[in-house]
Amino acid sequence: MRWSRTDEASSPKAPAAAASTSAGVGAFQEEPGDHRDDHEQDERKRHLRGGGGLAGGAGAATAGAGLAGGGGRGGSVTGQALTGPSVKGADRAGGSPDRALTTLLRVLGPEGRELPRDTDELTALWRSLARDRRMLVVLDDADCSEQVRQLLPGASPTAVVVTSRRRLTGLPGARTVSLDVLPPEDAIALFVRRLGAGGRADRSEIADIVRICGYLPLAIEIAASRLLARSSWTTADLLKQLAAGGGRLDELRDGERTLEHVFALSYHALDTEQRLVFRRISLHTGMEFGPHAVAALTGLSLPATERALEQLLTRHLLSEPTPHRFTLHDLLRRYARSLSEEEETEHDSRAALERLATFYTCAADRADRLVHPYRSRTSPDSAEWTTLPEFDDVHAAEQWLIDESGNLSDTLDWFVRNGPERQLALAVHVLTGLLDMRGHPATAEPLLRRAADHWAAVGDRGARARALLDLGVAHGHHSRYEEAIAAEREALELARALGDPELEIECVNQICIPLWQTGRYAVMRDLQKQMLASLLQIGDKLQIARSYNVLGVTHLHLSEIDSARHYFNCALTEFTAVNNERGIFSTLNNMAELAIRTGDQKGAEQAYRKALSLALRRSDRRELATLRMNLANALIGLGKTDEALSLAQHSLDFFRTVGDRRREAIALNRIGRAHRAAGRSEQAIPLHVAALTLARRINAAGEVVDAAYDAALAHMDTGRAAQALAYAKESCQMSMQIGAHAEADRAFRTIAALQGNRRPTAG
Repeated sequence: MRWSRTDEASSPKAPAAAASTSAGVGAFQEEPGDHRDDHEQDERKRHLRGGGGLAGGAGAATAGAGLAGGGGRGGSVTGQALTGPSVKGADRAGGSPDRALTTLLRVLGPEGRELPRDTDELTALWRSLARDRRMLVVLDDADCSEQVRQLLPGASPTAVVVTSRRRLTGLPGARTVSLDVLPPEDAIALFVRRLGAGGRADRSEIADIVRICGYLPLAIEIAASRLLARSSWTTADLLKQLAAGGGRLDELRDGERTLEHVFALSYHALDTEQRLVFRRISLHTGMEFGPHAVAALTGLSLPATERALEQLLTRHLLSEPTPHRFTLHDLLRRYARSLSEEEETEHDSRAALERLATFYTCAADRADRLVHPYRSRTSPDSAEWTTLPEFDDVHAAEQWLIDESGNLSDTLDWFVRNGPERQLALAVHVLTGLLDMRGHPATAEPLLRRAADHWAAVGDRGARARALLDLGVAHGHHSRYEEAIAAEREALELARALGDPELEIECVNQICIPLWQTGRYAVMRDLQKQMLASLLQIGDKLQIARSYNVLGVTHLHLSEIDSARHYFNCALTEFTAVNNERGIFSTLNNMAELAIRTGDQKGAEQAYRKALSLALRRSDRRELATLRMNLANALIGLGKTDEALSLAQHSLDFFRTVGDRRREAIALNRIGRAHRAAGRSEQAIPLHVAALTLARRINAAGEVVDAAYDAALAHMDTGRAAQALAYAKESCQMSMQIGAHAEADRAFRTIAALQGNRRPTAG
């Protein structure tokens, strides 16, 4: 290592030339005589910067040397800069810093003076010599805080920079700066700068090379050095070599250095439990994970796992982008996976992954019970060997499901590949709510069929009924209403045969949804009234509230406005009593629809916005898109067509993405209404016709009624009376078929107006 020292007889502003020393310390010193008070000097002394990086390789030593060479921050340190000392030469377990102190004293102390042998005396002498010197001291590769404390200059104007492979705690007043990987552009620039001029570089190939290097400075440096050492290679050759290695760390070598060796220094400093945690984390396929998942992988207790994770964080073998959410750099993952393959058996790894998959199933079940409290459950097998996360409320549970959605999806994939079939069927049931909430019923549907078949094969009728309910929901979201009704009727028969009232209630509630979507309001009403009578005897407030809400919807579509209002008010009261937010905003949504039908557009807007504000606290994308689409309908009536178009278009995009064709038809029709309200009936016509075509195809009776009626009005606006009459008659006929009397009346008025050649009143 090199050092430079100012000749004390010369001007402090003109440092002497650099000289060599075996001590490995460089200096950059200002003249003595800084007369700030002791408190200010002490604060400056404690202004430490600990650079860590990614278990080595992020450039901490280089950064420290750069600070020394640059004279500190903003040029404020203009004297000596000590670019050392050999803290790394001390005992890696945190032994005596005598060697580093001796090095410092030989640089600064008077020549020929014998140095003390006692650590405390060496420290005292170092601090006395540093007292009046203004320096920037770089302590490179410190292993622990105790090593550093003895090397601090005390009450001195000297500033200290400490680099370390681990986070150093217990240094009061220190400011920690963790070095991360480079941004892509900076990583490319580093590679190009290291390569120099040579004409063997292609920027796109360099971008791929630094990506494979994980944007880690040392890995990039090694890759560039390897290319420089092979005079016949181009960046294409290096990229091919790195890619052919399948991401193996042994490809990141340059003849003298390997990245694996740098990582090994940090790994071998860990204890047995910490090493186990590091290796097992590499088995986790997710980008992020929590401590409970790691405890499942290792079989350790949660407190022991958290202690180990903290040590991995301290040694930069792990990152924590958000509280209690951890991630592993790609290169470290590859290194940890190689250790797992070397040090653990295939049986151990398989058992760890089984525990992880079981943990995610059980934790998701706990969360989903809060998010969807009314579902009839097939409970997963218990996991008494692990600790499940606790959720304070429904929002915490829902957020956990969102944070872990990728990992939960991976869990399903793992069960699909590895089984057993029972665990897959349980996981599919638990995660159906999540898949629906995130708008992925297509992912669940084939697995739900497989689950229902499994429960039939093993003779578990209750579990089969619940799987059929889940399958019915998926069918409904794909607008296959007859299939949904068939699956849910079969589930209802099983529930009645089993004498399971809870399951029977859920079957009735679920079957009412496709009955409503196909316009079978009378059947729906009769089922709900029978069930409500039983619920009132049982006293289940949540289920009573759901029944009131469904009955309100039924009476609304039967144009029985007073009955609909009564049931909605009862539902809102009961949902509020049990603090069920989902039920509250669902009821508000329905009350807003009632307001539209009675001509209260402003009241409808207020109810929709209140419902939306509650729904925004949750994360069900389907519900949010539906509320926004419904709000758009109220805004059209108020003349706010621009906002209505924006809301309806965003909803349309979402429903198309998830394959919800019924809501896609509604959104198309709403967009057409907005154009017509803005005086653009010509643009509205193809939208209404597209909505009607889609509604016919999926047998969505209520949507056929609305789309045909709106198509009639748009054609009438543009002077196409014959087409308008045909659409009006279709709307009238379907309205009468499903018992929608108000819709039939408005269609009759339109037909009469067309036949009498006069414009109808919109209704």
